Amino acid sequence: MCALADEHGLSPTRAIAGTGIDEAALSDPDAEITAEQEARLVATLAAELPETAGLLAGTRYRLATYGIWGFALLSSRTLREGHQVAMRFVDLTYALTRISAEETTDEVSVFFDDLDVPEPVRRFVLLRDTAAALQLWRESLGQAVVPRHVALSLPEPADPEPYEATFGVRPRFAAPRSVLAFDAALLDRPLPQAAPLTAALCEAQCRVLLERRQSRRGVSGQVRDLLLRGPQRMPRQEEVAVALHMSVRTLRRHLDGEGTSFRAVVDQTRRHLAEELLVTVGLSVEQVAERIGYSEASAFVHAFQRWNGVSPRRWAQSAGAAERG
Repeated sequence: MCALADEHGLSPTRAIAGTGIDEAALSDPDAEITAEQEARLVATLAAELPETAGLLAGTRYRLATYGIWGFALLSSRTLREGHQVAMRFVDLTYALTRISAEETTDEVSVFFDDLDVPEPVRRFVLLRDTAAALQLWRESLGQAVVPRHVALSLPEPADPEPYEATFGVRPRFAAPRSVLAFDAALLDRPLPQAAPLTAALCEAQCRVLLERRQSRRGVSGQVRDLLLRGPQRMPRQEEVAVALHMSVRTLRRHLDGEGTSFRAVVDQTRRHLAEELLVTVGLSVEQVAERIGYSEASAFVHAFQRWNGVSPRRWAQSAGAAERG
């Protein structure tokens, strides 16, 4: 993004001013930038660059940009497997929108919810995240995939041509929810650079990185620990606040400062626990639902489809096959 800023006359030094990002980190592949720091950088870009800059930023993302997460996708056997890995470890990406997926008989929809994104940077972030996601699908398959349809929860621009040029189809603007919808048949396409052993190794590394990142996330890590103590009855936000010796308002402020929310931590904890119980332990869908605090298996199935884009049974079959190699 700093390169994009530089091309528009905004030097990297000016772009990162006030973000807390060390300029040396821009050339350090091991450096980690927090969601809060990135949001500050995006705020500068959104204020200084053209309104379509988010599209330009998104199309520059490549799988290699995402490090081990990108290589896990690239080496998956099919787009479906890559998509499942992408959703499972989406917190390792640069996305600031909340991404989820749903699959029907003939269509897979990737949603980008921006309710937690501040208004000044909303357009840039939404355009960047949607354009980057499409770029990753195209790179994974090695072809210029065009979505069935695109919807954006943004006002219609004066000139929609840059949007159509990016997505390959004219988006529907002022939509209640932003989505990229694809032909579901694409999910079963074999990937040209498939390497199952590499994919398994990369996925294992993604799991380590995610756990390490979560453990460093201060209050959100403490919340996660509390949730894991009794997943059959997930404690309410008020109970967690009491356990951490702070008010609910203070808890919310801490979580917001770490780029998350109580609901997001609960969802993430349930998701990872469910995946572990389904594949590693081999519990049934009904047993997993009960273990992680759902009174009805149907509610768990709906939540799992929102997290991973597929049903728990289908995900477990695919993940189990991948582990067997």
